[in-house]
Amino acid sequence: MSPQPIPKYIERLALRIAKEEAEQARKANTRDGARAIARRVEAEAEAAGFSSAKEYVEALTKDSKGVTPPEGTSPTSAFWSHGTEHPDAPPNWKGEHFLDNRYIAEAWARTQNARHAGSAQTLETTEAGRHLNEMYLFEDRVLKELGGADEGFTYDWARSIWAGISETYAKAAKGPAVVFAQTAHTRSILYNTELPALQANQQVGLDGIHFAYTPPGGWSPEAKEELGADAVRAQLQVDDPTLPHYIDPKTYAQQEPAVRQAAVEASCAAVAAERTPVVAAERTPAEPAAKAGTPAPKPAASVPVWQLGFKPVPTALRTQPAGAAVTPPAPPAPALGKESTETGLG
Repeated sequence: MSPQPIPKYIERLALRIAKEEAEQARKANTRDGARAIARRVEAEAEAAGFSSAKEYVEALTKDSKGVTPPEGTSPTSAFWSHGTEHPDAPPNWKGEHFLDNRYIAEAWARTQNARHAGSAQTLETTEAGRHLNEMYLFEDRVLKELGGADEGFTYDWARSIWAGISETYAKAAKGPAVVFAQTAHTRSILYNTELPALQANQQVGLDGIHFAYTPPGGWSPEAKEELGADAVRAQLQVDDPTLPHYIDPKTYAQQEPAVRQAAVEASCAAVAAERTPVVAAERTPAEPAAKAGTPAPKPAASVPVWQLGFKPVPTALRTQPAGAAVTPPAPPAPALGKESTETGLG
C-alpha cells in the first residue's frame, strides 16, 4: 500500500500553529512590538553579564543545555526544510500561501507527545529554540531596534544564529531523527549543518536519520527506490550539478544498474569520510551502561512516512444529465522546493 498524504489532523493543527505564529510575527514587526523585544533582549543580556545583546544571542546558540532532551528521555528529534503550497496557509514574504514544514513537524511532535509525553521534539519546541523564536530576529524592525546593520544585526546574521543553534540541537539529539523534507537542498541549513552533525552524532548516526516524506513524485521508480533510501537522501544532493556529491534523478535510470549503484556508494562513502573523520581524540565517549534499577528511557515517537501534500477536499458537482460522465477536477500539485516563509532555514 502506497504511503498516504499528510493526515488531515496534522494538516489542521499545522495550519493553526502557522497562523498563530504569523500573527505573533506581525506584532513583532510593529514599532512597539519590535521595541519591546529589543529592550527585553538587552535586559536579558545585561542580567546574564554580557557586554551586548549580540554577544548574548550568539552565546545562546552554543549552549547545549537549552536543546538537550530531559534526562531519562530519548525523544525522536524532528528537523525540517522547505514546505508546500496550501491555500489556507498565511502568505509568506512573496505573498504566496505556503506552509512551512516547520509547522507540520511541530504538529506531528505535539500529537506524539499527547500520546507519550516527551517522545518527540523540534528545535522550536526546546527551551532555547522557543526563546530564540520569540526574538523574531528575521523581522526588519526587530533588527533595526537592536542596532541595525551598523552593529551587525542583519538578515545574514539572523540566519547564522539559527544555523548555529540548529547545529547545537543536532549534536545534542539522542535517538532517532526524522526529517520533514523530501530532499536536502544545498542552500539549506538542513544540508549544510544539521545532517552532517546528525551523522557524526554517535547517539544518532546515519542509521538514525529517517525522512518523513517519500521521494519526489517525478523521480523514476529506480531513483525512488535507490536514491530515495534514507541513507542516500541524508548524504547526497540532487539540485546543484556544480557542487560535490550530486546525483541526477532524471537520468539515473538510464545508467546501467551496476554503474549507477557504484557511483552512489562511492559518493556516500566520500560524504561519510567528510562528516565522520576517524580521529580517536575527537570521539565522544559512549554513555555508560544503565545501572540496575534505572528507569528505562521514555519511548521515542514513531517515524511517519507520508507523501508531501494533502488530501483534496471533495467538491460538490453540478447535476449532469443522465448518462453524462462526471470527471472531478484533479487537485493541484504542491509546489516543492520553495523558500521558508519566516526563519530562512529553507
